[in-house]
Amino acid sequence: MAESPISSAPGPLSAEHLNQISDARKRAKKILRAAGMAAFSGWSMAIFAALTLAFAFMSDWSAWAIGIGLAACAATELRGCALLRKMEPRGALVLGWNQVFLAVLITAYALWSLYSTSKNPALGAMVRGTGDPQIDAMAKELTTVVTWALYGTMAVVGLVVPGLTAIYYFTRAPLVTKFRRETPEWVMEVIRRG
Repeated sequence: MAESPISSAPGPLSAEHLNQISDARKRAKKILRAAGMAAFSGWSMAIFAALTLAFAFMSDWSAWAIGIGLAACAATELRGCALLRKMEPRGALVLGWNQVFLAVLITAYALWSLYSTSKNPALGAMVRGTGDPQIDAMAKELTTVVTWALYGTMAVVGLVVPGLTAIYYFTRAPLVTKFRRETPEWVMEVIRRG
């Protein structure tokens, strides 16, 4: 059985073409990393939205509001991810503004929860249940501290993390614009499909 000869004919892409693809892949790394982060974030938000909505029937209207808000954020995050993977600069802007909305949503929920918990009459009755005024005062003080710590931390984290993520996404838009300007269309298509 004769061995088939290895073709020495050049492939459909020249060395210059291969170099263009390699260079474009290196330049696209930051953009595609942001798209991967958006995909993870979007699916995480979708899971939290589903869990929140699944248990919202046992809660008040705020659980429904946060569940619907998270679902909207998840859908927008995944849409922005898809745009970014297509090397669309507006994908970065969609993602950035979505994070700003998420920060507002989390902070508003934390502040509302802080307010409603502090005004809850059942909580006041619970801390007056021992009959000893000194222990009741200590329980009320401890409850107040824990409530402020919990919802205050949620508000601060809800502002800082999505705020920094929004800045990160906004800084990807110029990278995408530059990538589109400096990359031939056929190379961009290879990157999109790759």
